[in-house]
Order: sequence, then structure tokens, then C-alpha cells
Amino acid sequence: MIEILDNIGYFVILALFFVAIIAGIVDTIAGGGGLITLPMLLFFNIPPVTALGTNRLQATIGEFSAIVFFIRKKVLNFNFLRNGIIFTTIGAIIGTVLAYSINEKTLAFILPVLLLLIAVYSLFSHKVLKDVESHQLLSVQKFLMLSGLVIGFYNGFFGPGTGSIWILAFVVLLGTTASQATINAKPLNFIGNFISLLVFLFLGKVNITIGIIMGVGQILGAFIGSHLVINKGAKIIKPIFIIVVITIAIKEFYNFFF
Repeated sequence: MIEILDNIGYFVILALFFVAIIAGIVDTIAGGGGLITLPMLLFFNIPPVTALGTNRLQATIGEFSAIVFFIRKKVLNFNFLRNGIIFTTIGAIIGTVLAYSINEKTLAFILPVLLLLIAVYSLFSHKVLKDVESHQLLSVQKFLMLSGLVIGFYNGFFGPGTGSIWILAFVVLLGTTASQATINAKPLNFIGNFISLLVFLFLGKVNITIGIIMGVGQILGAFIGSHLVINKGAKIIKPIFIIVVITIAIKEFYNFFF
């Protein structure tokens, strides 16, 4: 391990560690932490495919630690989410398998358009991302089944902004509060990322050393972010959510056109 660190450079490792802390905070609150970590991995000349795989590893570690924190605080109900976890797993597997057989350019263009619409809707809606329950549009089981398949597929196939999409789906379609949406989104987003991580590991496209070191940073960030979600609720979720979604949309538009 020491030899690996020497080859990479201790400054790079330290920088990635602190970036992972920040990403862990953002990801726990509003999703989109990969927007921070992935560009940094690429900036330090990690090969693109390996950067994607390594990013999945460190994000999965961070998400798991946030889930553990929420369980300890007794605010996470796995019985409620059971069908969502099952259908998200199915969707993620299908998305990962079909990743190379669908026109990725089309999806790459649709994503930022969708995210910008989400951001505008969240900004001007009086009920979105507030800590009050709103009108429920779908039954719990229909929501978990349909959202699990669709969002899970997207996560396995493409990925950016999945956590943010889950949060908004819970608020708009199921009528949950912003805080509960953020908490419930964690296990579902974790499953999609974990399925994708298994594929990258199978392909040998994960730098495990960097992923684990960044994962430790993610754990610290997730701990801080989890406290903020529980104690601050929508006061901190809504502004960070909107900033993250708009930033992801701009980044994806840039990637598509340039």
C-alpha cells in the first residue's frame, strides 16, 4: 500500500480525502456528491473508466455510513422501503447490462434538461422540499415499484444526479417531507451504486486504495451531513438541493456540447 501511495503522491491522496469529506456532506444532504469527486479524480489523471469505478466505491462507502447513522437514530424504516430496494436492484441490473446498447448521447442530453426543470420547479414551488407532508400522488407500493425500476435503471446506466432525483420523487409523488425524503433516498441510491460497483470490480476498473481512503473521507462527510439533515431539515436541504441540481445540469450540458 505504501508503494501505491508513493506512486500516486501523498498530496493527491490528501486532496482527494478532503474533497471526499465535502462530497459526503453534500451527497447526504442533497445527492450529487459525485459531481465533486469524479472531476477531481480525472483532474489527477486517474483513467476515466477507473475514475468512474473508484468514484462508485468511495460513494458507496459514504452512503453506507449515512444509512448506519440514520438506523442508529431510528429514522429509517427498511420494511417501508423493502419493495423499493428490490425493484431498484432490478432496475440497476438492467441499466448496467444495457449500458452499451442504448444511445448514451440521447440520455446525456435529456438528463440536464430534466435536472433544470426539477431545479426550476423546486425553486418556485411552495410545497416542494419543505418539511411538511403534501398530497400523495401514488400509493406507496406503486411508487416504490415504478420509481425503483426507472430511477434504478437510470442509476445503473448513467448515474449523475440520482440521489437528487430520488429526493424529489419522494416529495412530489409520495408527499413526504424533505428530511424524510433525504433519509429514504439513501438506501435506494446505495443499492443502485452498489450494483454498478460490482460490475466495475468485475472489470478490474477500481483503484481500491484510493477508493478506501476517499471512503474514509466520505464517512466523515456523511456523519456531518446526517446531523445537518436531522437537525436543520428543509432549511439546509432546499438551497443545497437546488444548487447541486443546477450545477449537475450545467456540467452535463457542457459535457454534451464540448
